[in-house]
Amino acid sequence: MKNLKALSMAYTKVVDLHPLQYLFQLQYISAYHTCIIDVSPLAKLTLLESVEFSFNKITNADTLQHHKNFLKYEFSNQKVPTPDELTFYNKILSVHSSHKQIRKIQAENRVSKFRASLASKKNYISATLNNQIMLMGQEINLLVQFIQISNTFLD
Repeated sequence: MKNLKALSMAYTKVVDLHPLQYLFQLQYISAYHTCIIDVSPLAKLTLLESVEFSFNKITNADTLQHHKNFLKYEFSNQKVPTPDELTFYNKILSVHSSHKQIRKIQAENRVSKFRASLASKKNYISATLNNQIMLMGQEINLLVQFIQISNTFLD
């Protein structure tokens, strides 16, 4: 089986991918709706072009980052790769994600923008307060000087 190029394991109870780690000719793996968590055994399979891992609980998809031959990487209903992770897949023609994840990303973007807005407003308020305190300090100094000068005239 060392020349195997395509493997479909969909809807099985496959957990361990270590038996695949020496199938260096493998180009396509379909393993959605399985019990896979660890994809690191596929890290040295540099001819992989298409992987389908939807509906799994994969925790280390980043171990496949060096694969520059990917044409399809399907990860629906899983952790969405970060933009940095996706830059490694420079030839991807098809990337699938669920609507739930897209809504989550959109919500995270809105939260990030809200936080940035709050930080900006906090900096503005802080600068305004510091400016007001400085002006009050100058007014107090002028008042103290006025009182001192007034006391010298009264004496």
